[in-house]
Amino acid sequence: MLQAKWTHTTIQTAAAAYAMVEQFNKSKTILAGAFDTETTGLHIILDTPFLFQFGWVTNKLEGYTYAVDIERQPHLAKQVITYWHKLAKTLPVYLAHNVKFDLHMLQNIGLAYDGDNISDSQFYIRYAHDALSPDKGGPPMKLKEYASKYITPSAKNHELLLKQERTAIAKMYNQKLTAKMREYGYTMKKLDELFADPVFTADDLPAGPRQAYYDWLNNDIPYWLKPKIEARVESEMIQYNKLNRERVIEYAHLDIVWVLEIFLKLKPALEARHNEKGVEIENQLIYPLLEMENTGFHARKEYLMECRDNLKAYIIERRQDLYKLAGEKIKVGQHERIKQLLLERFGCNVTSSSGDELDLLKSSLIRSGKSPECVQFIETLDELRTLEKWYSVYVLRFIRELRDTDRLYTTINQVGTVSGRVTSDFQQFPKDAIKTKDGKELFHPRKIIDVVGDYDAIAYLDFSQIELRFQALYTILVGHPDLNLCRAYMPYKCVRKTQSGKLIPFNYNDPADIKQAYSIPWYYEENPTETWKATDVHGATTKAAFDIDESDPDFHRLRYIGKRVNFAKNYGAQYRKICQMFPEYDAERCRKIDAAYYTAFPGVKEYHSYCYARQQYSYTSNLFGIRYYNVPGHNLINMLVQGSAAFYLKLKIIELYNYAKSHNLKTRWQMQIHDELSWEHYKDEPLEEFFEFKHIMESWNDGLVPLVADMEVTTTAWADKVEVENITELKGAVYGKRASDDPCA
Repeated sequence: MLQAKWTHTTIQTAAAAYAMVEQFNKSKTILAGAFDTETTGLHIILDTPFLFQFGWVTNKLEGYTYAVDIERQPHLAKQVITYWHKLAKTLPVYLAHNVKFDLHMLQNIGLAYDGDNISDSQFYIRYAHDALSPDKGGPPMKLKEYASKYITPSAKNHELLLKQERTAIAKMYNQKLTAKMREYGYTMKKLDELFADPVFTADDLPAGPRQAYYDWLNNDIPYWLKPKIEARVESEMIQYNKLNRERVIEYAHLDIVWVLEIFLKLKPALEARHNEKGVEIENQLIYPLLEMENTGFHARKEYLMECRDNLKAYIIERRQDLYKLAGEKIKVGQHERIKQLLLERFGCNVTSSSGDELDLLKSSLIRSGKSPECVQFIETLDELRTLEKWYSVYVLRFIRELRDTDRLYTTINQVGTVSGRVTSDFQQFPKDAIKTKDGKELFHPRKIIDVVGDYDAIAYLDFSQIELRFQALYTILVGHPDLNLCRAYMPYKCVRKTQSGKLIPFNYNDPADIKQAYSIPWYYEENPTETWKATDVHGATTKAAFDIDESDPDFHRLRYIGKRVNFAKNYGAQYRKICQMFPEYDAERCRKIDAAYYTAFPGVKEYHSYCYARQQYSYTSNLFGIRYYNVPGHNLINMLVQGSAAFYLKLKIIELYNYAKSHNLKTRWQMQIHDELSWEHYKDEPLEEFFEFKHIMESWNDGLVPLVADMEVTTTAWADKVEVENITELKGAVYGKRASDDPCA
């Protein structure tokens, strides 16, 4: 149910614009304003808005929305938006839903907004509700979905009308395709089946139907739609500015209503839960992330085209191997048929053909030594699923996105997870290459990204094991500092020696000791003659799992097991998962491997117990005061660590952004991926700035565990980055033989 009474006005004359200003000035106490854009598409750089809508709501619950048509009345729209920006800067809070996208759209038409009162209704949804994802009962994050569930059930009605219109237009174009293809015996169903194969293109059609398809594409499809089509026209491809304009304008007005009604509903809840700090931090993060999104990555188109051809050929080759093993032609997505084949051909019964289920079966078969043919079938199937995913999700998608630009862009979702960790398309960007079974490289995602133009290098600062460091910190805070984990990152229970020979204990509560944790020698408290060396956390688990130490010839070979176990246990893996991960070991050894984590890190077990005990309370705060409400203990284990690390990084991004702006740096943000930040270095600026960035990232006066940001740099491609530890090495990596010279020398 709507709280406010709403008045909608579409500005079509100067008089209507003046009346809007008068109404704004008469509205005594405005609680919040909002804005939105209707656009030609979703590309943050190449698309533009054709409608701009805005509005506000007062403390008397009187709401006003306005829309102006940029496409049909560009001069009037420019004047209205320019003047509205001045008024908007006086608002206590100025909202949009997915605000960075709309800020991009305004930039794209030269009417950027730069007020300091920007916020996002998504932030209110995230921090006023329980910390649960939608699939676990948490709130939906999409505007109309949220509004229809919590504001009014009719919130989706206009969207459905527009969807029906888009579907009808798409159907009209597709009927023309069907008519042309019919004489060759091709129905739309048959075409859909062909194009469902990621390696199939229109060029693979026989000559007659191929000519008919391209005749349709070139003669029946308008210029704005043509670049979007890979097979048929989908309704999502139809631009909103091609729809009934009056209906779109009604839809546009209502978007402002939903945003401001969400604000009215959730602001009291946010305050009651004392989670305003989360929104404040997210607000400050908007412009830094906007700058990252604007920069994007320069991409090597020719490399992607080469990888496309090589991957396609190899996928076709490996499919033949799969057909031979299966005894028939089969697609990797035919889940029911795969289950039947496993039973009929190999005598293996599974409940599903998902990756996890097949991996568990494969582990069991390897452990028992049974049915090597089935193992080979599963491995080939798994390889093809990966190949086809990389081919479509990375190679083909990037080639499409690079049609009209030489850079790849993405949007960063600040509240993509309930913990607060950001998400984006590039968060899952693979680090390693995909290769043939013979080891030939087919595609390396990080070879796409390179260095060009006035920017002579890309520098990376990556927090070293930040979540494990926060894990160590939490063991201290719950009163059970873990010896192995703490000693991995600082000289815990160690001493330093004065000139007089006095032994001074390391004190993690002393910022001075934290700062000099790595710069002076420390000695073990139990053996003051032995210098402290950081514990190998993965080695510690390996020792407990196999009852060996570094002197054992198999230690380094087995260390990868400790590493995999540590990450798996941090995410809540249990014994069954450990068995699946290590099919080469029997059940008894897997139990030992599973138990090794808590054996190596008993303080972590105490932290886990703390999290389970918190279930009796309504909320638990992370280290930066963000409250997570009604979270089960097993979820809280990772959420507190991940969320604290995420908010530390968010605060550092804000600090780095303010530093760069205050120093007028042309060196520009590129992206945040997980715990790594990257910048494109402007060729005429001193490289020393990166060490100032590093200092900012590592400085935490309240921290009880030292944080470290490792630096890497490349002058060619992302895949070629090298680690540097000091300014001499950095200059050497960037300027080569002129390492000691200025770049312009």
